[in-house]
Amino acid sequence: MQTGLCGQVVLVTGATANIGRAIALAFAEEEARLVLVGRDVQAGARVAELARTRGARDVFWRPTDVTVEDSVREMVAEVSHRFGGIDVLVNNVGGNGPVVPFAETTTEQWQADLDINLRSTLLCTHKVLPQMLERESGRIINIGSMAAIIGDPHMAVYSAAKGAVHAFTRVLALEVGRSGITVNAIAPYGTIPDDVHSETSSGSRFHPEHGIFAQRLRSRPADPDRFSRTTALPRGTARPAEIGAAAVYLASDQAAFVTGQVLQIDGGVALT
Repeated sequence: MQTGLCGQVVLVTGATANIGRAIALAFAEEEARLVLVGRDVQAGARVAELARTRGARDVFWRPTDVTVEDSVREMVAEVSHRFGGIDVLVNNVGGNGPVVPFAETTTEQWQADLDINLRSTLLCTHKVLPQMLERESGRIINIGSMAAIIGDPHMAVYSAAKGAVHAFTRVLALEVGRSGITVNAIAPYGTIPDDVHSETSSGSRFHPEHGIFAQRLRSRPADPDRFSRTTALPRGTARPAEIGAAAVYLASDQAAFVTGQVLQIDGGVALT
């Protein structure tokens, strides 16, 4: 498929692990010029090197905390100076605090979930959007979640934050569509790294030692059965590369008439 992404500048947040890593590598195979953003310097360097071997025209790794406005502003300014603009923005960074019933959560945990999932998306979009409006072209892809559609027990605030990401996607698509910019979201379900040792960062929920899900399994080993869901397929989880392929499609020339959509990659879990 001729995607038209060769040489395009693609910025991926949370690019150091799992879904973000897979998205970055998928764009590398399209010979894009990649900007990889995250907080784990060692993991970022590993992904950057792998992206080069996969075919990326250029790779720029930029450590950034995308929940802090000044950090995002400085990152976007540096990227724009280096590349002349950003063609595709993938707001992938996300996560959640302790997986516990809502009654056991704290307001500090709510704020952390809202910051990493919603505030990061708003900040990055707000700083990148003006140059897209000026050029009258661009692709914005937000990574939402099936948790926003069906809800994940013991992840109430995360589910709510991702629901806000979906709503933001639809509204922004209406606002900027006449300027030649498409805005879409991907809602994955249960996307687990193929190898948690090599495909996670220090801040990843799936990190084998201190990731939030690893802690959950150690402290409450019976709980996964309570909130896991049955898909319509033999396989119960998505592969990171499948999310990467969806992001490439939504950024491609073939998806030029697709906007305001939330693409569910869930194995039919919403049907069961």
